[in-house]
This record gives sequence, C-alpha cells and structure tokens, in this order.
Amino acid sequence: MCGILGIVCTGEPISIADFDRMLDSLSHRGPDGRGVRQLEDGRVVLGHRRLAIIDRTPAGAQPLANEDGSIWLTLNGEIYNYRSLRSELIGLGHSFRSQSDSEAVIHAYEEWGSDCLRRLRGIFAFGLWDGVRKTLLLARDGMGVKPMYYARYADRFTFASQPKAIVGDPGFERNLSPTAFGSFLAFGYVPFDQAIFGGMAKLPAGHFAVFDGHRLTISCFSPDAEVPHFSGIDEALDAVDTGLGDAVAAQLVSDVPVGCFLSGGIDSSLLTALARQLLPDLRSFTVGFRESGSDEREFARSIAKHCGTRHFESIVERPSVEATLWSLQEYFDEPFDPNGPLPFLEVARLARLHDTVVALGGDGADELFAGYLRYDDFDQSATSGTASLLRRWLRQQGVTGPRRTNAKDLARYFRYEGCLSQAEQRVILTDAFCRNLGDDETTIMGRFYNTELPAVEAAQRLDTRLYLVDHILCKVDRASMAHGVEARVPYLDPAVVSAAMRIPLAINYRRGERKSLLKAVASRHLPERFITSRKKGFSSPLDTWFDPALAAWSAKLMDGGHLVGNGILRPDWRERLGNATGRATTGTRAAWLLLTAELWARRWLDPDQSIIHAAAG
Repeated sequence: MCGILGIVCTGEPISIADFDRMLDSLSHRGPDGRGVRQLEDGRVVLGHRRLAIIDRTPAGAQPLANEDGSIWLTLNGEIYNYRSLRSELIGLGHSFRSQSDSEAVIHAYEEWGSDCLRRLRGIFAFGLWDGVRKTLLLARDGMGVKPMYYARYADRFTFASQPKAIVGDPGFERNLSPTAFGSFLAFGYVPFDQAIFGGMAKLPAGHFAVFDGHRLTISCFSPDAEVPHFSGIDEALDAVDTGLGDAVAAQLVSDVPVGCFLSGGIDSSLLTALARQLLPDLRSFTVGFRESGSDEREFARSIAKHCGTRHFESIVERPSVEATLWSLQEYFDEPFDPNGPLPFLEVARLARLHDTVVALGGDGADELFAGYLRYDDFDQSATSGTASLLRRWLRQQGVTGPRRTNAKDLARYFRYEGCLSQAEQRVILTDAFCRNLGDDETTIMGRFYNTELPAVEAAQRLDTRLYLVDHILCKVDRASMAHGVEARVPYLDPAVVSAAMRIPLAINYRRGERKSLLKAVASRHLPERFITSRKKGFSSPLDTWFDPALAAWSAKLMDGGHLVGNGILRPDWRERLGNATGRATTGTRAAWLLLTAELWARRWLDPDQSIIHAAAG
C-alpha cells in the first residue's frame, strides 16, 4: 500500500514546495520512499509515498512510466494477478523494466485502455497520466478497498489517497460540507461519493474517471451483475473453498513478512488456517480489553495454538482514550465512529512492532455470507406472533420461498446501523445549518437497496455497497496505514465475491442459520469447536468508557467548541438530544459521534489547534 497524489493544473503550475508538503502528509502510508514527477511543463505533477512490498528495488519506485515516458502511473494497492498479466503482455510485445505489480497496470492500459480495469485482480486506487491523449485516468477497485478522493478548485484538479493531502494545498478552501456532516451523524461515516470537505468528492467503488482538462467523466466498470445460482450445496461449497484458497495463496505473495489479524471468530480463523497451510512461519495478531465482554484474546489464542502461528497480543487500555481520540483525527481525516478504529489501530501497531508489514483480515465475510445478526430480522415477516414464526419455520424447511422486501425495510435497517435520522438531527442542529442538509438517510440507503431481491439478500447488497465500503474498509485502510501496514482482504477477491453472489439464500442462510455455507467450508479446515464458538470481533466497550470523567471532558470540549461556535450545533443541543425521539438518542453513540466530530473540526477546520489542550486540561 502507498499514498498517492496528483494535480493537473489548468492555469499556473503549482509550487513544488507546496506539492511536497501535500505529499508528505501521506508519509505514514508510505514510509519507505517518495517520488515526484513533473510533466507537461509542470502542469501535471504526480507523487507517490512508497510502502515497499513487491520489488523493493529502485526499479519498482513510483511514479512509474512506460518505455517512451508517454504514460505515467502512481498507484496505491496490489495487483495479485500481475504475473499472469505480465506474461500475457510480454507475449503481446510489451517490455518490462521491473518486477513490480504496478508496471503491469501501465502496459495493460497501453494494450486495452480503460477496459484493462476488468482484468485487474487486486485492491487498488490509481492515477494514470496519458501524455498522448492529455487525459488523467483515475480508478478504484471493484469493492472499494482502497480510497480515492478528488477536488476541482483554483484552476486545479487534484486527487489523493486521503483528504488531508488535498486540503494541504493553500489553494483549497477548507469548508464543511453540510450534506456530508449530516450523513456522518446518520451513519457514523461519510458514505458513497461524498466527502466531508465542501468541493471534494470520493470516487465510488468499481468506478473510473477521466479528466481531459475541461470535463470529468465518471463511469462504472464493475456493475452488480445478475448471475445464475449454484444448483446445490456441494457446488457452492467447492466454489467458495477453491476461490478462497486461491485468494489466500495469491495474497500471501510478498517480499516482506506476512501475518493475520486474528479475532478468534470464524472469518479470520478460516483465513489463518488456510494461510498456515501455505506459510510455515505465519504470524497472528489480536488485541483485547480489560472489559471481559469485549475481550477476544482467549478465542484467538486457541486458534493460534491449533494452527501453529507465532502469536502476539496487546490490550487497549481505557486511560488512553482521550489522547487516542485526538490522535485518531490525524489518520481519519474525515469524522468516523471510533468504535472500530480504536482496536484496529492497536492491532496494526502490534503487527508493525513485530516487523510484519502485510496482514490478512476477514473483512467482507459477514456481508457476503449473511453473518450479521440483523439478517435474522430481515428473514422475519413484518408482522409478529405465532403466524410470523410459522411462516419463518416454513421458509427454513424450504416449504415456502424467502421473505420479499417491503416498505418498512429501510427503517428496519437504519435501526441496526444508523444513528441520528435527519429528523433527529434537525432537533440539535441550527436552522441555518439544516437548510443546507442533503439527502436523508432513507434516500441514501435506497440507492443500494434492490427491492427485486429477497429481503435478506437486499440487506446484504446494501451492506456490501454502503456499510462495507465506507465503514469497514475505510476503518481498515486508515488504521492499518497509520502504522505502515498493508491489510489484505481475501474474502473480497473477485473470485470469492463472484461465488458468493451465486449462492442462493436457501444455502447461504440454510434453515435460518447465518453464515451457513461459510461454516460448512470452515469445517473442512477447522475442528467443530472453533466453528460453533461465539464471536464479537474487534470492537470497543464504548458504553463502559463513556464514564463521568469522559463525559465531563466531552462537555467542556463541546460547550466552547467549533460546532457550537460556528452555528452548526445548537447551544442547548444536549437537552434537545435527550428530548428527541428515536433509538439512537437514548444511548451513548450519538454522544460519541458528536465528540468525534468536534475533535475532527478542531484538527482540520480550526487554525488554533492548541484549544484542544485547554479543553483537556
């Protein structure tokens, strides 16, 4: 993984000193080197911060060019099928100067243009300058594992791995996007194509963009396709088992040590078992908490012992929460629900501490194989009582088909994964700020909710295109990159995703059992006791941590803070929040999100960052 940055200037060239500062704000993503290339008389500049994984020699350094220097690339990610692509392209007459996986992208573009994106098996976000056509191509992998932000301002078009590099340009004006802020309060993350800064956007997963100096054109290269279901459970089992095994093998390719993030649940345990079969010196990493309800170390320890990994553990301590929340804003340069990042930052730090630069993680399995508890609710009828239970039992026995979607399903989904609805936001936000709010939570979710699918499958697709991309994968990217660790996600390999899309609900959610098919795959590689054990995953005991001391610190911070002082949050928001209706407002999640937003605003919008220390003191 790496940090990438690029600028196309339609007016005067950018100062290289400014560009260098912008690029070096991404140094944590690429601590092993840096490269800058000026093109078109300085009006096109590409930058790269390198985390050296494959071909660690100078020949693999970026930005990287083709033979005649007409095409230049800066890429973040890994192309797992680069060896087969390389062989094919050499056969077509292309010459390679490195062993880098990134160079395969350049020659693939030369040969097939933007159609090359369909041939790339990997996780990536890149910018490619075509000096012949005078166009910039941006692309992001089909599942959105790697991020890509862009903005057009002050006669410049800029792209980067993270917003912090773009806002580092003196020509970019830092303003809060009300639409994105409302979305953050709704979901705990900034979704889809939105960005928290006004005038900035994200390239959606599975899309590419072409900028010709005047117009930006965005297209999808990885659409959801309707595929025929497997005919039976044996065919589905073999396809997933083979696909996942191939994905793990491909993603173990590295010139640096490889490990696994191990939570003790079935997803990461299965990956660890598969990886250990191929890598004798496999390392595994887990974190825990003093609070027993959130501690997974015992489960992870058992898996590590069974598989024979070199296992390492760490504990996330409660006394460091305030300092950690502040440091979190440096790497999560958009406001983000702190629940997942806190333990993930620590497990990435632990991996790097033990010289492990690449780690496999189990992200994506819950979405693809129906693992979330909320799917039980989506499998039930809208009504309750004996009749509903009978209908569900009949579905589980295969007598009747799966429940179809209904008009209440999006509200049902939001009860599980949402926080503050837009109606609730209007209670605590000022009237002036609310006038600029964009789409509400239902409209955003509705873009990804396919009512033609059975209800559980529709919820899975919504999770895959929204929650997985902008919550789970964003968390994994930012937290792992904070410590210069490349997190790989075998469950999101195209072959595994394709197989998962072909599993009918009757198999994937057999007799109402979540993750039924994946458990059957795991039974081929792990003892039964590991498959049936309960799993919580890497999550924080935030309810416990929001104690009176933290509440007092938060109140002092918020009352004299950016959100109130700049007319975003009402001064009496705390009382209003308590009186608002809705599930989320009665708990602590809304308080955590608002505290996070305040800390983010002080770091990225306020010029005087020292006020954080006064508030904390």
